[in-house]
Amino acid sequence: MVIEPNWHVMHNRLQTAKSIDEVIQHHDFFLDKCLRGCLLLLPEFLKKVERLKSLCLQYAAATQWLISSSIDVPSLVESDGSLVSEKPKQSKSRRPYQPLKLSSSNRTVADSILKFEREFNAELQSLGPILNSSSKAEPYLTHLSKCILGIGNEQ
Repeated sequence: MVIEPNWHVMHNRLQTAKSIDEVIQHHDFFLDKCLRGCLLLLPEFLKKVERLKSLCLQYAAATQWLISSSIDVPSLVESDGSLVSEKPKQSKSRRPYQPLKLSSSNRTVADSILKFEREFNAELQSLGPILNSSSKAEPYLTHLSKCILGIGNEQ
């Protein structure tokens, strides 16, 4: 929580402001605290977070593709474009659902997942030094840095 507590502080200070200069000063203080608290003043950190987000989206897309290509989903749209209103009748010649065998490509899938995991972990670990160097100016980043690096997690 960053914005709401700082908003309350600013609001209380504005109640006692005697000039427009004090209002501007309180507002500037509010903006600075919010930018720092939301980590928006650390461009290297923001680039790493954006890269992590990109990796997560790539992983989700790959997973979605893998699932949709390995599951036999009956069509819900008729050839004329109308929705199927009842369960499709299974013909006697159709075999019951059997999972698609991916034995030949299991290794490829596993390798792809491991590649995503390695890239994600490398990006995550590279955040540690950025946060460590920034924590000298912003002490609250020390805890975040320790969490990312796994320091002090004796669970």
